[in-house]
Amino acid sequence: MFTARFSGMINFKYIYRNRLFIIGLHIIAWTCFLLLPFFIYRVRILHPWFFARELVDNLFLIGVFYLNIYVLIPRFFTLKRIVYYFGSVLLVIMFITIQQATLDHYFMRYMVAHPEEIKLPPNITTDSTGKVTFTPARPFMGYRALSIATRGRHLYTLTRGQAGAPAGRIRHHGPHLPLANDSAAVALAIPAMPMGPPPFWQRLLFPEVLRKSVLAALLMLLMSGFIKIAQEWFKSEQQREALKVEKLHAELKFLKSQINPHFLFNCLNTIYSLAHKHSAQTEHAIVKLSTIMRYMIYESNEEMVQLQHELQYLRDYIDIQKLRLPAGIQVDYTESGNAGGLWIEPMLLIPFVENAFKHGISYTDHSFISIVVTIEGHTVRLVVKNSLFPQRVAEQGGIGLQNVMKRLELLYTNKHEITVTEKEHQFIADLKIVLKND
Repeated sequence: MFTARFSGMINFKYIYRNRLFIIGLHIIAWTCFLLLPFFIYRVRILHPWFFARELVDNLFLIGVFYLNIYVLIPRFFTLKRIVYYFGSVLLVIMFITIQQATLDHYFMRYMVAHPEEIKLPPNITTDSTGKVTFTPARPFMGYRALSIATRGRHLYTLTRGQAGAPAGRIRHHGPHLPLANDSAAVALAIPAMPMGPPPFWQRLLFPEVLRKSVLAALLMLLMSGFIKIAQEWFKSEQQREALKVEKLHAELKFLKSQINPHFLFNCLNTIYSLAHKHSAQTEHAIVKLSTIMRYMIYESNEEMVQLQHELQYLRDYIDIQKLRLPAGIQVDYTESGNAGGLWIEPMLLIPFVENAFKHGISYTDHSFISIVVTIEGHTVRLVVKNSLFPQRVAEQGGIGLQNVMKRLELLYTNKHEITVTEKEHQFIADLKIVLKND
């Protein structure tokens, strides 16, 4: 017994083919990115230049993203030029660091020179002495308010408890020393700040600036690199699928070219046999052959045909073959179910019937052919049984069956099941196919 079950690889489908969809996705992503300053800072400086600085910094980072994905990776990310790529990445990181430090330096200078333009959030108040009080949304380490005052080039933090309570500790921070967390942000909002910003080179080497700029640049480079690799992978998969489809069409065309002359040869032999016997059925056979040839010429070259037409072609073939057989050979054809609206690859069922007439008929021994077609929903089942003669076992399953099995493997991957068995002097081919409908 020989059983064949075919399965194949999953076909990949790509959803990122619409150009407008890609552009819209980029716009949404970068809009969210540009709005980050409104969400990541616990205390913000309510001044247009603050948001302008953040906008410019982020626009430069977006430029790094596209520079890496469209210039650096395509030109330098190869084994022979990998050194140039990493050198370019290092230059980009240095450029972003200098750019952000420069912008931050001039922003600080402007804030110190124009403190009267700064708007404070509602939870930050100031008085005429230059002292700033910040009231957090929740008590901070048991205290409800934090006060900041400056004297000359020195910065002090005064911590108070509840109203009327004695003053807490006074902490001296010294000149130019930044405060941590919220205090640092509040310090920038002091209306009178005689300390002044640090020199540019100190700002450039300031750990906060270095950490922010380097990490931001690396993040953009890694994101763009990952996306570029994913794009190249999808592109290679598309090319592989295109080659696979092209190969499939070429192979199917070759297989069909084998079917037509093989089938025509059998039909002509039948008509020759009838003509040799001077049978009255010769004219009827020629009419049937013309119907069959019309189907083969005009419909078999289509990718899909209606199942009704394929079954009519099957019946015509059986009728023309029965004309040459003796009356003692039993040929039964049964069809049940509704074939309307179903489509099938042309010339897909005939090889099983053709194989039965070729190898299952004997003019000396008892022989029979039984063909049953059952349609249930979208599934069509073809069961062909014929006599099995020991001397012809080696001939069973010739070019015709090999051809159709290959076509089934290519066209109905994971949508068909075929079982071929030999038992009790019978050769049985059982095929199930899930078809498409209108």
